[in-house]
Amino acid sequence: MAAHTGSPPGPELSRQRRQAGPRLDPDTAEYFRRALETLEEGLSEEELALFTPNVLSEAALASPALALTPLGCRLLLLLLPRAPPSALPPFLGALPGVPTHPRGSRVLQAALGRIPGVLGEAPGLLEEPLARLAREVATEPGGLARDPNGSFVLRALLGVLGGTGDAVPPPEGAEPKVKKAWPPQKGVWPLQKEAWPPQKGAELPASFRPLLEELAEGLEREMPSLLAPPCASLCLQGALFALHRSQSPSCSRFCRALIGCLARHGPAHPQSPLLTSLQDPARSRLLEAAMTVLDPPGLRELFRGHLRGHLRGVASHRVANHGLQRLLDHAPEDVVEEALSELGPALQEPLARGHPGVVVALLGAAQRHPRLQGAALRWLFQALRCWDPPHHPHCVTALAQLRPLGGGDSDEKAEPEGKGAELEGKGAEPEGHWPSLARDRSGSRVLDAAWASGRPRQRARMAEELAPHLPDLLRDPLGRGVARNLGLELFKKDPEKWAELQRGAGLGGRGLIL
Repeated sequence: MAAHTGSPPGPELSRQRRQAGPRLDPDTAEYFRRALETLEEGLSEEELALFTPNVLSEAALASPALALTPLGCRLLLLLLPRAPPSALPPFLGALPGVPTHPRGSRVLQAALGRIPGVLGEAPGLLEEPLARLAREVATEPGGLARDPNGSFVLRALLGVLGGTGDAVPPPEGAEPKVKKAWPPQKGVWPLQKEAWPPQKGAELPASFRPLLEELAEGLEREMPSLLAPPCASLCLQGALFALHRSQSPSCSRFCRALIGCLARHGPAHPQSPLLTSLQDPARSRLLEAAMTVLDPPGLRELFRGHLRGHLRGVASHRVANHGLQRLLDHAPEDVVEEALSELGPALQEPLARGHPGVVVALLGAAQRHPRLQGAALRWLFQALRCWDPPHHPHCVTALAQLRPLGGGDSDEKAEPEGKGAELEGKGAEPEGHWPSLARDRSGSRVLDAAWASGRPRQRARMAEELAPHLPDLLRDPLGRGVARNLGLELFKKDPEKWAELQRGAGLGGRGLIL
């Protein structure tokens, strides 16, 4: 059958040909194929140290054609995270088609991801190629942000310029194999994804902030068109965090421009169009990002101009409640106080709708502001219907559902005042509920918090209540953690009694490792 040579290629075929890009000649393709095979077979650390810069120097001569092929992309993604500073500049050029190509964008992203790890070694060597790339991108950052592939490159560039960049790991399951040295050399570890962390304490060059601000200005000009596509929204969030991390004075203007844009576009709420954005799954993420970097005056303006008077509806909304949590996480004391007075009497509503995060965020905000802790605890216990009479057993069951009360990381070094204050009181009098809580995933967190905050006498009384249930605790995956705490307490108090309890639990001579 004769081929139809006169028909033009279809749009899909034309797109595939454009993405394929220039081809490698057979000899060059064979060289890099053998290089990839050698890399995947395994090299020692010494061999890799020589192999990587040599192959990358050849790859730079074949760029960008190599980066656009499946074989070349895979090879470069394995080598670039190990590249020395001198090998990176050829791969930082925004050549036509590379930043938006499915494979080329990944290679460019990997080259950018390597910069934080080597910036301290040779900042001057990388400043100029990075500046060229940033200025080229800054001419039309919106187009790159709206492209699914280009957005990864733009976010990586923003991260590097703002000091928030991370190394890009190689393809999953394709880390270079490292031959084991014999005898093993001290300090030599297998090559893994975690082998390239960014260097700590490396100072960013002074030229980075103006480049970052130029990129942010370009995004700000096109901001209305960047709200809807998910990839573009992530770029706006990346710009926010990079500006905040670099302590740029442009951060406040960019943040306010974003909030103003969200307040103008989209369907209007009867009181505030920003409330509609807060209820939208995509736009609410932008608002949450803005709240994390907005200064206290901006948070007051946002709260009093758009949210005050609507907190009950926001706290009960399946999407908007997350934005309220971010506001509470960063709000100044006067905003938290107003939110507490409005939301406190209605805390049952978000709890009933399955949004305990609102309550936890409110308690966390009160921890930062000790003056508000008493009112926050009072509203919490009233919402759980255990304020009167106090210390009702139902209160512990309800607290067990608020899993974050078991503890969490805090930026503050000091122990927050009032944390676990009510739980501490519960340890003062045995109520018969500790054994059942010890074997419950959520309840064990409450028990751990009460144990950690309790005084020695209170811990002793809890131990007395739990001791008869030691055999059941040791057979339960969650109970074993409680049993360990119990063992430490009883061993200090009476080693012989502790040994007798272990024998009764069937541990024999093995004992429980303390």
